[in-house]
Amino acid sequence: MTFARRTFLALAALAGLAPRVAQAQDIPTRPVKIVVNLAVGGPADLMARVFSEYLQGRIGQPVVVEALPGAGGLIGARAVARAEPDGHTILFTLENVVTITPLIQDNLLIDPRTDLVPFSFVGTFEQALAVNPAKGVRTVQELVTKARTQPVPVSYGSAGVGSPGHLAFLAFAQRAGISGTHIPFSGGAPAVIALLGGHVDVGFVVIGGVRQHIDAGRLVALATSGKERSPALPRTPTLAESGFPCFEIAYAYFGMLPKGTPQPVQAWWQERFREMLADPKVVERLKAFDTRVTNGDGASARAWIEQSSARWKAALAGQKLE
Repeated sequence: MTFARRTFLALAALAGLAPRVAQAQDIPTRPVKIVVNLAVGGPADLMARVFSEYLQGRIGQPVVVEALPGAGGLIGARAVARAEPDGHTILFTLENVVTITPLIQDNLLIDPRTDLVPFSFVGTFEQALAVNPAKGVRTVQELVTKARTQPVPVSYGSAGVGSPGHLAFLAFAQRAGISGTHIPFSGGAPAVIALLGGHVDVGFVVIGGVRQHIDAGRLVALATSGKERSPALPRTPTLAESGFPCFEIAYAYFGMLPKGTPQPVQAWWQERFREMLADPKVVERLKAFDTRVTNGDGASARAWIEQSSARWKAALAGQKLE
């Protein structure tokens, strides 16, 4: 290849890259929308508002949060998947919409695994296995014994079919050799209210939503679902410490963009989130929602999605969720 031809090809390549680089440099040119596909007032919604406050002071445009819950996270996910892929619409989501929902729902209308692109692995959270003290249970083993000996299955509440609380209890019940009656609610808050009122026996619940009730004695935390004890409940053992070795369930939060978003724009947002999640003030505020900040990139998010999807596919094989 002649020097002239090499020069021509190099210039052509640079010319082809110029528009994409410009796209990354030019954003945002108008307000940015962070869509949350989970309940208003829940941890994800409140975390997104922390992000909004941080970002709009640094990117030169307003950053608004729009909650679009429903259909296992699909309503918000569809809105973002169908948005213009120019970096002005972001999805902040729990992993379920890409790792679990495609396994348990039909007629998705989109494929969250391919129509959305992760650019930030924000962090993870665990849950607490909690009971109402009136149930007379103080340890995991007492719960298992009660479930095995009482004439009717224990009832457990969750934020809905396929929610973290639902799936965590299914995994626990499989390991414990017990059965339970699932009582789905329209969100985490109603499930906690039912637990407080004694209308359900037990539930895997977000720690931040029940910590005050545990501290006040209105609920008993039997165990937590993570690999290590939760800093929020340091005296509560993990399920692994409670007779279920290797039991570990955590859920991840991601930042995602529509498919087709140019790579430089993805990289730009990845860097903005990396800076934000490295800020000690942001990290401290997220602790209030019991989020362990990971601050990973798109590649680490995709690796988590692949591993989590495979795990839940194996766990849910042959099960009818209801």
